[in-house]
Amino acid sequence: MKEVLINLVNNSTFLTVISGVLVFVFSQIIMEFVINPKKKYRALKERIAYTLTLYSCYYMNPYRFDKDENVRNQSEYDDASKEVRKIGSELSGYIGNISKIRFKKRKRLLEARDCIIGISNGFYQYPEYSPIKDNRDAEKRIKELLKIK
Repeated sequence: MKEVLINLVNNSTFLTVISGVLVFVFSQIIMEFVINPKKKYRALKERIAYTLTLYSCYYMNPYRFDKDENVRNQSEYDDASKEVRKIGSELSGYIGNISKIRFKKRKRLLEARDCIIGISNGFYQYPEYSPIKDNRDAEKRIKELLKIK
């Protein structure tokens, strides 16, 4: 048995196969835990920037229930609010996949998620509350947290 083991260790073909298998396994681990999450984060960040830009005309000019002078009808605001909430939910799903060790990144993304959900709630203006300033501040904070220009 000892001779067989020594022959295997000295056999260059065996060592080549073993090293190839180890390189493949290591590359798959790197792909799964480093590269794919980074790609997903970049794509999500891109979608957040797109969504904020697309719907800024809605949350910076909220629907007013007390006046009939709204430029768009309420169903458009409902749809926009749902889309912003969806992107916040996608961010929540991504946060769930981040390792607990990366608590600073998790904290930053949780705050960004809260700001996105806050914006989705700020599509409507009431006589006693105008969300425009809060929406502007939330948008600015999201861009800071996610480093969006």
